[in-house]
Amino acid sequence: MRRRRDQMAQKLNRSAKTMLAGVDGGATKTVAVVGKTDGTLLGSGRAASANYHNAGISSAAKSIRTAVQMACRDAGVSIRGLETVVIGLAAMDSPRDLVAGRRLVDLTGLGKRRVLVHDSVVALYGATLGRPGIVVNAGTGSFAAGIGRNGNVIRAGGWGNIIDDEGGAYDIGKLGIRAALRAFDGRERKTAIARLLVRKYKLRALEDIVHEVYEKPMTVDEISEISKLVAQAAHRGDPVARELFAHEGKVSAVLVSSIARRLGMIRSNPNIHCIGGVFNAGTVITTPFRKALRESLPRFRIRRPLFEPVVGAFILALREKGIATSALVLRNLQASYRHLRY
Repeated sequence: MRRRRDQMAQKLNRSAKTMLAGVDGGATKTVAVVGKTDGTLLGSGRAASANYHNAGISSAAKSIRTAVQMACRDAGVSIRGLETVVIGLAAMDSPRDLVAGRRLVDLTGLGKRRVLVHDSVVALYGATLGRPGIVVNAGTGSFAAGIGRNGNVIRAGGWGNIIDDEGGAYDIGKLGIRAALRAFDGRERKTAIARLLVRKYKLRALEDIVHEVYEKPMTVDEISEISKLVAQAAHRGDPVARELFAHEGKVSAVLVSSIARRLGMIRSNPNIHCIGGVFNAGTVITTPFRKALRESLPRFRIRRPLFEPVVGAFILALREKGIATSALVLRNLQASYRHLRY
C-alpha cells in the first residue's frame, strides 16, 4: 500500500507542470477553474451564458474562452499551456445539440484536448466524486441526474423553459407573474407578489408588467430573478407564494424519484445532493421537497455537494489524465477550493 502511494506521488510530481481546466457552461453564467494534476486549483473565472440556444454558438464559445482566460490570469499561467479542458454544457439534449456543442467547444480553441459533457455530469462529479448518488439541480432550469453502482449515469428533466424546467427559477418567476395578474383579474387570491413586482420595476400599475415582459422583452435570466421576489413573499407568509414553492418542491422530488427508480435505488438509502439557487430559498422549498420525496423513497439522506459543478468538470479532466481522486488529490482540492472566487 505504501509503495502504491509513493508511486502515485511520483506520478503527480512528474506532471506537476501540466495544467488542466474545468468549465461549467450554464444558462445564466459560465465559470471555469484552472489547476494542476495534484488537484490544486490555482485560479477561477466567470463570464456570460454558454447556452447556445439563448446566446448563439459564437457568443457561447466566447463566454467559455473568456471564463478560462480569466481563470488563467487569476492563476498566473498561460492559456496556451492548458493540456486538457473538460466543458460541461447545458442543453446538450439531442444528437443535434451534441453536434452544435462539439462545434462550439472547438471554436474556443482551448487546450490540447477538449472534452464535452452534459452539465448534469459535471454536477454529479462535483457532488459525489463519481460515487453512487443523485443530484437535483434547481437553478435557472432544473434537472436530476444519478450515478448507479455500476457507474451508469442517467438524467431526467432539463428540457428547456418552454416545455419543461419545473422546479427552476424561471418557472417560479413566470408563475409568480401569472399569479399576480390572475389575482388582479379576480381569478385567484390576492398575493404580495403583486406589490413586490410594482416596487421592483417602478410600475405605475401592475398591468404594466406585461410591457416589461413582452416589449423589452425580458430575458430568461430576468424572469428567473423574479423567483427571489416570490421567495420574499413566501418567507413573509404569503399563502400564494408558499403554495407555489410547495408545487416546485414536489416536482423536484418527482425528478429525484424517477432517477432513483431507474437506478434501482428506491430502497438503498441514496445520497441526494441539492444544488442551484432555488434551494437557497430555504425551508419554503426544502420542506415540501423532503415531504414529497418521503412518499416515494422510504429512506434517503440529503447531503451537501462536495464541490460545485465546475470542480466536477476539473475532476473529470483529472480522470482524462488517468488521475483518480485519491486522498492526496482530494485534500488539495478541498484546501484550494476554499480560496476560489467567482
